[in-house]
Amino acid sequence: MTHVHPTREDRVVASLSEVVGGPVGDHAGPRRGGVGVLGVLLALTALTFALGLVSKTVCAQDGWSTSKQSRFTHACVSDVPDAYSATGLDELAWPWSSDTDTRERHAVTEEPALVGLWSYAAARVTHVLSGSPDVGARLDQPPGTVAASDEVDDERRLFVVVNVLGFALLAMAATAALAAAGRRRPWDAAVFAVAPVLALTGAVSWDLLPVAAVAGALWAFSRGRLVLAGALVGVGAAAGVWPVLLLVALALLCVRERRVAPLLPTLVTATAVWALLNAPAFLTGRAQWERFWSAAWDRGPDQGSVWAIVAQSAGLGRETGLQASWALVGLWVAGVAALVLLAPARPRLSQVAFLVVAGVLVLGIAYEPEQALWLLPLAALARARWRDLLVWQACEVVYFALHWWWRGDLLTPGGDGVAGFYWLAIVVHVGGTLWLVAMVVRDVWWPEDDPRAYQVTVMRSNVVAV
Repeated sequence: MTHVHPTREDRVVASLSEVVGGPVGDHAGPRRGGVGVLGVLLALTALTFALGLVSKTVCAQDGWSTSKQSRFTHACVSDVPDAYSATGLDELAWPWSSDTDTRERHAVTEEPALVGLWSYAAARVTHVLSGSPDVGARLDQPPGTVAASDEVDDERRLFVVVNVLGFALLAMAATAALAAAGRRRPWDAAVFAVAPVLALTGAVSWDLLPVAAVAGALWAFSRGRLVLAGALVGVGAAAGVWPVLLLVALALLCVRERRVAPLLPTLVTATAVWALLNAPAFLTGRAQWERFWSAAWDRGPDQGSVWAIVAQSAGLGRETGLQASWALVGLWVAGVAALVLLAPARPRLSQVAFLVVAGVLVLGIAYEPEQALWLLPLAALARARWRDLLVWQACEVVYFALHWWWRGDLLTPGGDGVAGFYWLAIVVHVGGTLWLVAMVVRDVWWPEDDPRAYQVTVMRSNVVAV
């Protein structure tokens, strides 16, 4: 066979394959014609995404209303429809406009630059598909009246559809990139393709933009295309900042190899692309562009993080929480650096990046359910074992459900009691992430147990093992 088949190499998949006749036989050869591995993976991705959309049917039927309790009971909340009227996209307002009238009518977007550009483009498409409604007439009405109109309600539904179709394409592009990142192990991308996290949170926000960029960057690294990899990291950073951590992981590997050649072109290209994508927002409204950064910085101990438990149980100020969070993240990264330098063999990029991003998510000041997507492409390559990945995914599903039920006051304790069930959700999420972290650390320290270790020799030429 031309690749490693999971039914012959992974115990969990081998057990599940008994339903369809058992693992692939010893005399199986490469398939001629037909759909092929990539076709199956893309079909699985589309199916997973479709099932996720079905889970949000109740919210879609209610017009994505923010006043309906069902959005919490059915855990189908999404930031996408909320942004359509809140930031003036229903009036085609430029997200970073400094116009006084626009700013009096609508809030400034708190999303990164590329997300703002994507949303604005999606709003343009929505207006065209809606028959190009008269935006000027809406400016004569109060924003609340415009947002509550039946016409805008229909547009809001269509806006979600336009975005979701784009998200689905991004998810399939990420699957294809992950499959191509390892020629001998394309089936590892199935971890991404059928992930419950992808189904539940893929349409919650615009996080699939940086996720797809990171998956593409991992593929580019595996082919030695450092300039392209840097460009994709820049795209991801313009949509979510956190893909910059991929450069941190690469820097640690370069320190171990005592080579900066793979880092310099990647860093320069990433910076240039990030600046290019931020230029429209920066040049048309610098103060509005800075809103994203100030909102992120001003956020204190918030939902989903261990700091939320500390704040609710013992009291914790914003400054103290930020300082403690940054300090612990710094110690975590230092620990990852020590692991990279002391490991018996050079770790793979996906392993180091996974560990760095996981530290930020576990010790960061806040954690939203959709942030689990950040780890998904890295986890698919860092720990190619279904048992551990399913444990982590199960914990994230538990957190996803309890988080939204808590937000909907369905888990509010009586009297002066503490939010025990929500604390439990945070503990489950952190525990599941740390479990996968422990498995990746074990693979780094004992590379003979790493199923993808065949890729790791030395950093030859420009190729970076992922």
